[in-house]
Order: sequence, then C-alpha cells, then structure tokens
Amino acid sequence: GADLFGSFAESTCAALVISSRSSEYGAQWGSMCFPLLISACGIFVCIITTFVATNLMLVHKKEDIEPSLKRQLLVSTVLMTPTIFLLSQMFLPSTATFPDFVRS
Repeated sequence: GADLFGSFAESTCAALVISSRSSEYGAQWGSMCFPLLISACGIFVCIITTFVATNLMLVHKKEDIEPSLKRQLLVSTVLMTPTIFLLSQMFLPSTATFPDFVRS
C-alpha cells in the first residue's frame, strides 16, 4: 500500500512540475492541475465500479472471482476513457512547448 501511494504521489508531482515548465500549461489553472483532475475523476469512477462489484454483480462462489475482476476492469475502463478525453478537451491547450527539453 505505501509503495503504491508513493509511486502515485511521485508521478503526480512529476507531472505537475513538467506541466509548470510550459508557458501554455502554466497560463491556465485547469491545464496546470490536469494530473490532479484525472485523479479526482478516478476516485468517482472507482466508487461507481465498486458499487457495481458489490451490489450489482455479486460473487457467490470461487469460480465467479475472476469474471468479476474482469468486469470491474471493463467498467472502470469504459467509464474512465471518455472521462479523460473530456477532461483533456476542456482543460488542455491545443499546443504546448517545453523550452527546457531538447528533441533527440
């Protein structure tokens, strides 16, 4: 648990630092906080997926565990993919430049 949270926190902070280096991302608060918006929406998707797993698709025997996990993965993917698309359409600029990074 702690290692997973550490990786999540470090990658979110790294995304925030990288986005702050772009003049386009830094000019708008929504685009600057895009990694946090993804995480916040992911919490709501997780709640919905958990509700589906615990109230709609119950596991009654051992053989039902794997299909239930696969359904949870499908539900979260179906919900999160359009969510990320909408977030990026609403909050990200159409172009971005990062002056400190050199193309190779």
